[in-house]
Amino acid sequence: MKKITIAANWKMYLDELGSIDFINKLNAEKELFSSHDIIIFPSHACIRSVKDYLKLDLKIGMQDCDLHKKGAYTGSTSINSIRIDSCIVGHSERRLVYEENNDIIAEKLKTILSSEADPILCIGETLEQKDSNLTKSIIDNQLSILPKDLHQQNLTIAYEPVWAIGSGDVPTNKYIHEMLSYIKNRLKSLYSTADLDNIKLFYGGSVNANNINELISVELIDGFLIGSASANFEKFKDIVKQIKL
Repeated sequence: MKKITIAANWKMYLDELGSIDFINKLNAEKELFSSHDIIIFPSHACIRSVKDYLKLDLKIGMQDCDLHKKGAYTGSTSINSIRIDSCIVGHSERRLVYEENNDIIAEKLKTILSSEADPILCIGETLEQKDSNLTKSIIDNQLSILPKDLHQQNLTIAYEPVWAIGSGDVPTNKYIHEMLSYIKNRLKSLYSTADLDNIKLFYGGSVNANNINELISVELIDGFLIGSASANFEKFKDIVKQIKL
């Protein structure tokens, strides 16, 4: 059985003390959490504390980064500001709330690929786009920023239908499989077998302990990008316990 990755996007739910408390609870249950492939994405200001308190061999990532690596960019965070394993780019909240377009996301992706971190590129359609039968054209547009050659670097594409995020309205397995198959075929048209071997496909959107077992049965899913549920220790623990090794 393939190893499922669990990416915990804490968004802005946990402050520093809350992040440390969460990590201490993780440490206390080493046997459960150390056997799983987990990436934790704290708030930028909490990454140092999370790294300092974490006793397990888990990966740490950034929820976003600036498209510049250095310079006079007040309030921004460079991908080089702290050593991390992964960085999310193109999340729907960045696209919708902060109005980041493809040009900005493309530059951020390029910045991450030129660092030591592995990017997780989020893509997905809104409910309005879905109802207008525009899902595949939206996916095409969001994938159009990918570089022509990955040079065998790691890349994750996280399919997150915007209408499913935080709504409890999870797509059917058939729908997810159809979308991931479409994404996979688009990637096959872009990359060599060597590059494809380093690309993972995640699903995100209202993932919880009650539905993750059913979602895992979607053959193309390599992992999950989990939002609010991952910032609640008991909910996160219940999710992890469902992942059979």
